[in-house]
Amino acid sequence: MAKENRSSYDDDYGHENMDQQMLEIFSKFKDDPYADCIRVSRLTEVIQAFGRNPSMKDAKERIEELEEIGKFELTLDDVLQILDEPWTLINNDYEGLRQALQRFDFNHEGSIDIEYFRKAMSTLGEPLMKKELDELIRLGLNKDQKKIDIDYLLVQLLSDNA
Repeated sequence: MAKENRSSYDDDYGHENMDQQMLEIFSKFKDDPYADCIRVSRLTEVIQAFGRNPSMKDAKERIEELEEIGKFELTLDDVLQILDEPWTLINNDYEGLRQALQRFDFNHEGSIDIEYFRKAMSTLGEPLMKKELDELIRLGLNKDQKKIDIDYLLVQLLSDNA
């Protein structure tokens, strides 16, 4: 029987078999297969497994908040409640991302210089690791592979949402 206390996360995916699917995802992160909880330190990984992409800074702050109140383990219900918190949402706003990327397009030709992009993405905001940055650049390479094609990068990143 489905639980009465449902997260709005459930509404995004329907109710049929949802409890089982969520439990399967959650169970992958248990250290003890017989326990009904995960360590709070694995919160970011679990949230990402549920299709969210919070910033590492926000995730770290939330983990620290939980640890400060003595919460070192989370149940599936705890995780579902956390998924309702706005900081866990992924930003797939095509136009918003396009506008942000266009700030790096100094020649207004729809592309970004790779080395400038590499420098900016490794120093601004939450810096990307070299491997992550290389993968992101590869996603957006234009035909001659000398610049990042903004439209192509957006399609690659947001293909389900564009």
